[in-house]
Amino acid sequence: MKKQKKCYIYTRVSTAIQVDGYSLDAQKDKLRKYAEYQDMTVAEEFSDEGHSGKNIKGRPEFVRMMEKIESGEDGVEYVLVFKLSRFGRNAADVLNSLQIMQDYGVNLICVEDGIDSSKDAGKLMISVLSAVAEIERENIRTQTMAGREQKAKEGKWNGGFAPYGYKLENGQLLIADDEVEVIRIIFDRYIHTNSGIRGVATYLNDNGYTKKLRQNNTIPGFSSGFIKSVLDNPVYMGKIAYGRRRTEKKIGTRNEMYIVEQDEYPIYDGCHEAIISEADWRLSFPPW
Repeated sequence: MKKQKKCYIYTRVSTAIQVDGYSLDAQKDKLRKYAEYQDMTVAEEFSDEGHSGKNIKGRPEFVRMMEKIESGEDGVEYVLVFKLSRFGRNAADVLNSLQIMQDYGVNLICVEDGIDSSKDAGKLMISVLSAVAEIERENIRTQTMAGREQKAKEGKWNGGFAPYGYKLENGQLLIADDEVEVIRIIFDRYIHTNSGIRGVATYLNDNGYTKKLRQNNTIPGFSSGFIKSVLDNPVYMGKIAYGRRRTEKKIGTRNEMYIVEQDEYPIYDGCHEAIISEADWRLSFPPW
């Protein structure tokens, strides 16, 4: 009796988009049917939901799958993915992961692409498509950044949490009545007293002011860092800044990135109502 081959199934969807409109369930269904048609036994399924394909470190299930391949505990011969882009979008990561798999006798099958790495033509196609996928990812990132800059030029909020003192309604910044007094006090005391940022924080904490806790601001009480971030933000004078922080690649690494504060960045007139005057903001900036 012919021994059934074993395989793993790997699926992934990004945080930003569900590529090609295929959800995790749709991917799994397609791969299960393929395995059944090819008379393969599915040893285990791995799924990363809401994880980018730009590198493998941010995908815990992918990492766990690779560890199991290296352990050899299930004796699998194949990993099934819906498309190569689900396996990864960084060319170097894709090829490195594939090499590790093949070192342990495991090949990759991309069902929708019709690619099998056990065949010479499949190996070549994976090299080409993984490079194309990486270029596509960079193009998407570039287009996204261009779209955000255009929104800033139009004075619109660029996404993310609203700054303290504002609330978001239908994508628009509106003054939050339960937070705005604190913002006005911060600027007033910094400009008109000798308190400094620590003194302003102490004043708020000692005089019964309570900081509203949010998803992006869960530390109770007012800190010097919080005061500094308020004084430094042109949003409070009715402006929208673009590119205050940029993601840059760490020199000497392949995929590691870090956030870099920019000394200069463009500021555009916003569509939202200012909390303080531009003159007062200029008096408080730079505050250190």
